[in-house]
This record gives sequence, C-alpha cells and structure tokens, in this order.
Amino acid sequence: MASSARPSLLPQCSSCIRRVTRLGVDAWRPQQQQVRNKSKAAREAERNIIVKLLQDVPRFGRAGSLIPLNPAQMRNRWFPSRIADYVPAMQLKKLKAQGVEMQRDPLFGVKAPLEEAVEEDEDYFAGPKQHYVRPIEVELLSPERSMDLIDTFVPPTIDFTRQSIEHEMTETRSSYGASGAADILMAASMASKPKAPANGIYGSVSTADVAATIKAALAHNDEAARVLLSENDVKFVTGHEEDDATRVKQLGTFQVEILVPGAAAPLVRTVRVRAKKEE
Repeated sequence: MASSARPSLLPQCSSCIRRVTRLGVDAWRPQQQQVRNKSKAAREAERNIIVKLLQDVPRFGRAGSLIPLNPAQMRNRWFPSRIADYVPAMQLKKLKAQGVEMQRDPLFGVKAPLEEAVEEDEDYFAGPKQHYVRPIEVELLSPERSMDLIDTFVPPTIDFTRQSIEHEMTETRSSYGASGAADILMAASMASKPKAPANGIYGSVSTADVAATIKAALAHNDEAARVLLSENDVKFVTGHEEDDATRVKQLGTFQVEILVPGAAAPLVRTVRVRAKKEE
C-alpha cells in the first residue's frame, strides 16, 4: 500500500506554489526583443500626409508640388484657405509607383544674401570696407538759362559797405635840438611811404564777395539756387588796379561782368562801395 505522505521537497504553502509556477512559465516564455523609442521627428513624419500645393508657398514648394504635411495644419489652415488639396489614395499609390518626388523645398522663395566677390590678393586686415554712397544727381541748368536767372534775381546795383581810411593833416614842427641831417632823413622816409588814396578803404571788395552776394540772391528761388557760379565767373571792369582785376580798394561805383562758362555774352552789374557809418 502506497504511502499518502507528501514529499518533503514539494512546496507546502500557496505562495511557494505560485512562485514555483511563475518560474516554470518564465523559463518557457520567449525573450522579448528590445525596441528603441522613435524620435519626435520620426513620429511626426509617420503622421504626415501627402498633399498637393495649389499655389506657391515659400519654404515648401511651387504650385503642383507634392509635399508631406501635418494633418492638423492641413485640416485647419491650408485646406480651408485653398493653399493645398488632398491627394486621393488611388492616385497617391500610382504616384509612388512612378517614383514621383514628394519632398518639401525649404529653399524655395528664400532670397539668398548677395555677397561681394572677393579677390585673392585682397588684404582682409586693411579694416572695414566703406559702403558706396551714390551721389545725388541734380539736373544742371544750361548756360543760357543760368544767365537768365541771374539777370532776373540780381538787381542792377550791388551795394557793399567798408570802413574808410581817415587822413589826418600833419603839421610841420621844428624839432628843438635836432640836427639838419635828422630832418633830411625824416623827410626822405615820409616821401618813400606810399600814400593811400583819398577814398581808400580798409580791406577790399573782391570778386569772391560779389559771387557770394549773387548766390545769396539766387538762393530764394528753387530753380535759381541750382545756378553754378564761382568767383572766376566775375571780374571787375573798372576801378581795379592794373595788376589785380579781382578786387577794388576804394569807395566808389564800379562795373563788373558776370559770365558763366558756355554763355555767349556777359551781364554787366554795378558794384557800389560806400563808407561804413560809425555808430
């Protein structure tokens, strides 16, 4: 008769039975292969759908291109705005079979910066480059039109004021105790000094002064202000010294000629130099 006693090696409680059972099942269970998590970009690429552009979209492509796009963006923005359209599944299958490219063009519609060509022998350590500034182009007036504007805006007489040289009468006085030789030397020195004219002035009135006054008169009109006039275009006809025709050095009335380069005949104006009144 067989004994009814339990072997001593068998588990005696319910927890031990469950543990032994789990070990046996795990030993026969096949090992699971380790799978790495996909990146966010890869997961988004799997969710994208292929759409057809209905118009040119910068950084995506031209109208008619097939590009992948996020379904939410297509549903909420692009399809209601008629920027893109859905591609039917059957047509998409045919296009994939034909090997049609379905990629966005991130450089489409992007203006590349214009770079200056650099020569090989350029010195890069010479300092920062100076940008070219285009000069303002002003339409020049013809010589005939310039002379007409000068004749219109410059009066017949141009007035100047200068400080006159005062002449004092010197009395001949005898020097007590002085010799006759000293009187002779003094008389010779007085005779050698040049005498100023009776209407002499301090300084002078030059052609530069006349040209500046004329340009000030022309500045009150927009067209006349464009007249190009320099001191070389003005010369004294009367009153100047023989060796210097660019200035007068006395009070009085004198004639000047104004002639811009290219003009046929000069204009004549009167320059009047008056004494400056003391305040």
